[in-house]
Amino acid sequence: MASSNHKRAIIGFILVFIGAIFLLDNLGFDIDIPYYLFSWPAVFVVLGIVNLISGNGRAAIIFFGLAIIFYLHYYNVIRIGEIWPVILIAIGLSFILRKKSGPRRISESGEDFFDEVAIFGGTERKFVSENLQGGKITCVFGGSEIDLRGSKAQDGAVIEIFCMFGGVELMLPEDWKVNMDATAIFGGFSDARKNVTNSSKTTVHIKGFTMFGGGEIKN
Repeated sequence: MASSNHKRAIIGFILVFIGAIFLLDNLGFDIDIPYYLFSWPAVFVVLGIVNLISGNGRAAIIFFGLAIIFYLHYYNVIRIGEIWPVILIAIGLSFILRKKSGPRRISESGEDFFDEVAIFGGTERKFVSENLQGGKITCVFGGSEIDLRGSKAQDGAVIEIFCMFGGVELMLPEDWKVNMDATAIFGGFSDARKNVTNSSKTTVHIKGFTMFGGGEIKN
């Protein structure tokens, strides 16, 4: 499984290479650029492959899906301008069909492993596991608030976060040691906990990838 440093290096080299090719072409150099190799869809394919190698299959599927849409648009199979209204309709329906909120109630669970997905919507969950083994958070055009302050984590537990056009708020105890390893493209991920003591023997690993989105750890 590729490390985050290797992922960042791979993504960086590919973006620099593609940017250099387009720059040379704009400067008048005679470069025959095949669209399927040097384009935004190609970047999405690369990001999909990197996430697939890293074990984040859900994120890989999203990136491959975006690449397919752009390739189909380029080859005149579909027109992106024609499907954007469908996306807007889907967003509108998600608001209309969402249950009316009464008194705020946050769903609570004692699961030892969580897998939260927020697409065109939001989730709020609280976990009170006595042996938290880790979890996954996926946000696409949505947001998640995950509260783990009532949980006891297994040393070495891994929480994977994928966020694109969305946001994640992760609440952790102040005594947990957090090893954060995040890759951000036009986004960010930060540890904003206050009065952190790191007194616990528990170390939790946060592995994140954000693109046009962000995440924050609080207590």
